[in-house]
Amino acid sequence: MATETDYSHRTAVQKLGVKPEDRIEVAGDVGTALRRELKEAIGRGFVRSGELDGAIVMVESLEEGARTLAEYRPRMKDTSYLWILTRKRGHDGYINQMLLVPGAKERGLIDNKTCSIDDERSGIRFVVPRALRKK
Repeated sequence: MATETDYSHRTAVQKLGVKPEDRIEVAGDVGTALRRELKEAIGRGFVRSGELDGAIVMVESLEEGARTLAEYRPRMKDTSYLWILTRKRGHDGYINQMLLVPGAKERGLIDNKTCSIDDERSGIRFVVPRALRKK
């Protein structure tokens, strides 16, 4: 019998896997609390250009999700992550995150994790597959 793991005790920042000193960019309406917690976790401000360890981006449409993938992919290292946050099912502006996956695959990314951010938002993480990373 399969058992479910309870992650409700973890903070959104812990679920996102953000580490101290990460060079991350945050865009869109992720919420003031999450922005503050992310800055505290990395111990620095967010970056706006250059290579990234990660990006956390709230999108309001599939088109915005596609633009986000196109914009951030060139700035990602082999070990970088791109979290795309969307509204959850049942909320105005809901986006089925699985519809973002084909566009990510076209750019050499795979989805490897999802998580709940809060009552209204959830995230899907895209990364470079290990098989495509430089040795």
